[in-house]
Amino acid sequence: MPVAAPSAKLQALLKEFQQVAAMAGFLNHGFDPPQLRLQFTLYGRLRTGTEAEALGAIPRLQAWSEAVLQKLREDSAGAILPGQILVAPIQPFQGGGYTVVVNATFATKVTDSGYFKVKTAVLAAYQEAVRLREAGLEPGTPLPGAAE
Repeated sequence: MPVAAPSAKLQALLKEFQQVAAMAGFLNHGFDPPQLRLQFTLYGRLRTGTEAEALGAIPRLQAWSEAVLQKLREDSAGAILPGQILVAPIQPFQGGGYTVVVNATFATKVTDSGYFKVKTAVLAAYQEAVRLREAGLEPGTPLPGAAE
């Protein structure tokens, strides 16, 4: 039995999701018509001045990642599966200071018609990762999805 080719709509959706993921991470995918399987990795990255500051930032960065993953589930109406968080070893930065990176990996399946909530949730999460990279995560800053 021949395998059905992915629809043009699913192929276009893949390109959209790849553009979003390029903001602060990457994307693995597979077609399982009529669905597109997606596995995202989102980078939460901070630069600090000292190694001690980097160590101190890890719990807050983990909390940030947990909040992002929870918001993804809520914003996608549960279409995004629970994610996993991995803290990378602290790395010295070439220009001085240190870099702390937390990877949040999550997966979903989308169809031609059921993709909008997933796309909106994923876009918001990647925008939050870009904001984190550019502005940092100061103590007292509300986490993603926190009540205002």
